[in-house]
Amino acid sequence: MAVGKNKRLSKGGKRSTKRKLGDTMLGKEWYDVVAPSTFNKRQIAKTISNKSKGTFHAADSLKGRVFEVCLADAMEGDDALYKCLKFQLKAEDVEGRNVLTNFHGMSLTTDKLRSLLQKWCTLIEGSAEVKTSDGYTLRVFAIAFTTKKANVQVKKNCHCQSSHVKKIRGKMSDVITANVHKTPLEKVIKLLQQETMAAAIKKECGGIFPLRDVFIRKVKVCKAPKFDASRLVEAHGGKDGVPKSNEGQKPVAEAAAPPAETTADD
Repeated sequence: MAVGKNKRLSKGGKRSTKRKLGDTMLGKEWYDVVAPSTFNKRQIAKTISNKSKGTFHAADSLKGRVFEVCLADAMEGDDALYKCLKFQLKAEDVEGRNVLTNFHGMSLTTDKLRSLLQKWCTLIEGSAEVKTSDGYTLRVFAIAFTTKKANVQVKKNCHCQSSHVKKIRGKMSDVITANVHKTPLEKVIKLLQQETMAAAIKKECGGIFPLRDVFIRKVKVCKAPKFDASRLVEAHGGKDGVPKSNEGQKPVAEAAAPPAETTADD
């Protein structure tokens, strides 16, 4: 076979198309994820992104990321309530190596939700979609379980009638609307952290049917107002309230040892 007929047998042999492998982490940067001022621990996590290069900007790839954190870690407390709540925080802006986040949702942990289920009772769920005073539309879901009347009931089960369920759902919606409507988002987050709405629901529905294990099961941000940088900075306690990031600081070079002195021989 002629040499010129087959490309593989051309002068110089087969050329390698393999790319040179290097350390991919050299082209990336670490950022600190900062939670709003309603949480005790501000720097809750770290995230990574490619370095800005040409038309690519690292800030654009970071905005929109959603981080999930346990409330016990964010509040630095051992309260049993904190351990069963998860908060979702969405990255909205980048300042230096800090990623500023805002509230994006809340939910009960799966193991806590499954541990509440029992036989011989009625599960009641209610929801309401309410708009806060600063323009956030939240959809709040509540959950409750019926229980026996203390020192009175002899029956094994504690199922309630459908009319009771409708009344309890109506009370749930009223309590959620009263607490969230005309209230800023920061105060709503504090109410969720302290389980104030769940306690109010249990108190209001006690006259209809006794309840146990009342919780705000889930919160969704259905609609958020247009992004405002000044409002986000206020949610983080002002410019002085944002903690300084340790990322990007070059390590201090160790001072070189002084050269040894040489003595002339006599």
